Amino acid sequence: MKKIALLLAGLMVLAGCTAPENTLVRLAAHDSFVISDELVEQFETDTGYDLEIIRLGDTGSLTNQLVLTKNAPVADAFFGIDNTFFGRAESEGVFDSTPSAIDYSDVCVNYDIAWFDEAGMTPPATWRDLVNEDYRGLTVVTNPNTSSPGLAFLATTHAAFDTSDEVLGFWSALRDNDVKVAGSWEDAYFSDFSRYGGNYPVVLSYASSPSAEVNEDGSPGSKALLDECFRQTEYAGVIADSDNIAGAEALIDFMLGDDFQRSVPEAMYVYPAVEGTEVPAAWAEFATPATSTLGEDLDINANREAWLDEWSEVFAG
Repeated sequence: MKKIALLLAGLMVLAGCTAPENTLVRLAAHDSFVISDELVEQFETDTGYDLEIIRLGDTGSLTNQLVLTKNAPVADAFFGIDNTFFGRAESEGVFDSTPSAIDYSDVCVNYDIAWFDEAGMTPPATWRDLVNEDYRGLTVVTNPNTSSPGLAFLATTHAAFDTSDEVLGFWSALRDNDVKVAGSWEDAYFSDFSRYGGNYPVVLSYASSPSAEVNEDGSPGSKALLDECFRQTEYAGVIADSDNIAGAEALIDFMLGDDFQRSVPEAMYVYPAVEGTEVPAAWAEFATPATSTLGEDLDINANREAWLDEWSEVFAG
């Protein structure tokens, strides 16, 4: 009996030593995250992990959900917290380690070339022009309370003007010029922008957006105003106290690899963060980065609530 007991104990120890590790990696991402089936398969084949993607709304919603669930994480890794929300997630202890920059994009005003040609109007040269009477009722922006491009544009205005009074003066003038405020970038671009049947030929979007608007004859369909934009950087990282730290680290390494980095321009219309990554040839003509940017050096986390309260007061009436 002693021999049998010892044998059973040995088998139990052996079984414990060879038990499979946790192979599931859960990635929390915003709704605009895109990865091809081929890249998912490549990651799973190369690493032995299975990937599950959990979509948590836009960037603000993603950040809020990760903060609210930090004591019981819903995922092992995240993608899509950007530099407008980074400080909040960091201060709340969401990150296990320093996140990695995966991509960047420049938040800029775009306009519909054909609309202005047909109207016989000169398009705006800068976002500062949007308060002019000529552009009354032509612009749609996004709410900074719910949209990261909206918050980026709000930060741009704080960097561009010397005082809060000037910032609020600009936003008040924009309101009085019948600007529309959409709840999300998707709503502003795909519902309100005139390129997609909406009523607004001027939209807050990205410097890379014109690459998706090339006409069949190869001519540009839209143009971005490349001065005084906001450089928005998106990060991916490991979530503190998550179930599969090792799997999350393997996923971040994969996202920094050449295959994933080369995919991001066409998949998500953003620029790869890893220097030297090849981008599509058309981007050289239709998706050039901003010529100047503003606001990235501001302490957005420290000022966010005050800025949003002031902005909301302007649009409350």
